[in-house]
Amino acid sequence: MKTIFTILLSLLLYTSGSAQNQIGIGVNGGVSIPVGDFHQYYSIGTGGNIQMLYDVNSAFILVLTSGYHVWQLDENAYNKKANELELNKKFTLESQFKMIPIYLGIRYYLGRGKHRPFFSLDFGGYSYEFKLSGTINSTLPNANTVPVEIPETKKSETQTALAVGFGYFYRLSKEWYLEINSKYNVLSSAYTITEPDKITTVTELNKVYGKSRKLNFVSISTGINYIF
Repeated sequence: MKTIFTILLSLLLYTSGSAQNQIGIGVNGGVSIPVGDFHQYYSIGTGGNIQMLYDVNSAFILVLTSGYHVWQLDENAYNKKANELELNKKFTLESQFKMIPIYLGIRYYLGRGKHRPFFSLDFGGYSYEFKLSGTINSTLPNANTVPVEIPETKKSETQTALAVGFGYFYRLSKEWYLEINSKYNVLSSAYTITEPDKITTVTELNKVYGKSRKLNFVSISTGINYIF
């Protein structure tokens, strides 16, 4: 990972002295679709990015990207799983997963005209925050209906990530470009909510109710870029 960053940064510094190289800035926003285990209990999220672009040559562009993505717990899906496990419990939960990625990547453009499809490869890291709070209620007949509170828990870390993608640049004018971008993002490790049968024991309520795992999501965004 360090070697890749060194190569990319060296390329940026080497080419920065050339007057023909162009620099651009851009913003975009869209949806963040959880995949695999991440999809089980979290609904489609939203996100956005800001980016700086550096034109290395006619085919390659370096891109520095930072953004913000957030997902909310799908409480219905979580309670459906609890019913499948016959836990006789109903969960009223608030859980949120937020992340801030920072990527350094490279794009390969398939054309230099008005229409510019491209492939992208990004490496970097991300900081995330996982939150969980709520209550547990028994669904058994004649059971104690007093909710059992789950104390609010938080977990935050910084980890590594990568993304591969495909996008499309459309030149609106000499300086302005419309961008449509899709990426498959791989987060090396992060805490999200665990299985419902793991948080029904009152004696365990002070634990962080999360499970560390690799998370994947697909981001689809649209934005605008200005090239100086």
